[in-house]
Amino acid sequence: MARRMTYITASLGAVLLTATACSGGSTTSSGAAPKASDGGVLTVSNWQWLEPNRGDLLWSVIAGYSKVNPKATMKKESVARADYEKTISTQLGAHGGPDLIIIPDTFFAKVAKSGLLEPVDDALPANLKQTLNATNDFGKYQGKQLAYTWETVNYALFWNKTLLNKAGVQPPTDFNSLLADAKAIKAKTGVPGFAVRNKMAEEVPWWVDFSNWPDGFGGQWSKDGKLTIDAPENIQAVTAYKSMYDSGAMDTGDDASTFRTKFSQGKIGMMIDNSSALVTMVGGDKNPVKSADVGASPLPFPTKTSANVGEWIGINKYSKNTALAKDFLKYLYSADVQKQLAAALGASSPGTDAQTPEAFVAANPWVPVYKAQAKDSRSSVVEGFADKTPQISHIVLSHISDVLINNVDPATALKAAQAEATQAVGG
Repeated sequence: MARRMTYITASLGAVLLTATACSGGSTTSSGAAPKASDGGVLTVSNWQWLEPNRGDLLWSVIAGYSKVNPKATMKKESVARADYEKTISTQLGAHGGPDLIIIPDTFFAKVAKSGLLEPVDDALPANLKQTLNATNDFGKYQGKQLAYTWETVNYALFWNKTLLNKAGVQPPTDFNSLLADAKAIKAKTGVPGFAVRNKMAEEVPWWVDFSNWPDGFGGQWSKDGKLTIDAPENIQAVTAYKSMYDSGAMDTGDDASTFRTKFSQGKIGMMIDNSSALVTMVGGDKNPVKSADVGASPLPFPTKTSANVGEWIGINKYSKNTALAKDFLKYLYSADVQKQLAAALGASSPGTDAQTPEAFVAANPWVPVYKAQAKDSRSSVVEGFADKTPQISHIVLSHISDVLINNVDPATALKAAQAEATQAVGG
């Protein structure tokens, strides 16, 4: 396997760093900068627009801005999750791209460091800033607010109740029972007992998904400013992951879109995935598996810690509609619109304390499990190496891929990853 491929994000980062960080505000024919009242077209990029059912709900919140500002037209830019960072990096490197960008937490530091986001400190009035929750602090860089929280998503284990009953097993409470249940489901029903991302083709989202394993086994990628990739807890996590991968009970041939569709059709027994993904799997009339058919619990690992997904919304430095984009943010973080966004997000949380509607929670009994996990979840950004996280994650996942595909010993693989990452980024 050609695992020592050139690291794409690093090369794109070089493009970003050479981009001139000039203001994106254009001028009118009179020479004055456009005002929000002048209107215009605002393009908003997000992979979530492609999510079945949920994507339409989220876009309806965005599109609502045109009702309060009829001169504004909202336009979606949909990019597949696996291609998102690469696509946005290329656009920004060419001084183009959407006006408003949904920014994953693992991508934020690189874009911020490259000076490609418009400061948004002045976008919200004081009364709206007071409603923001603490997650918005992540959107600050060198003392400037460059983005506000769009969504925070937690992880859990969930399962198809019918398939567990057919296999004659109880919901797992630790890794050994997770592995045993997966094997029993495969043996008794013929469908994979477990699914989770496992491919370099989905490198960026795989990193976040995989972080649940070292988190759950008590590991971490860094400590006190030093990388700790080959820590014993991380080795235990990779060893457990490899045993599931080799069990014959895990779906190892599909990407996330495919195995999520299989779960929605009743063809996967158990998964570890985020709440946003589960909403799409049980939402809509066409999915055979409904919320009532799903059970959920915290991850069946030695500790309570898990990963979370943070996403922020910021303004492209090269936008020609900066004032309009800031006015949109003022709309988005108003109390009524945050309630609408909370309803559309489902089991995840927006940048304020707007709550998931009680009716949604009642209709989806697994929601409280995800909500409760918030206190024990953490970002997959490598602490102390925020802008180096994409580079570190590429190195680590390349070696983990060797464990899965080429049967390299987990301890050997992570020792090599530790050495390679330390040489690449320091620490």
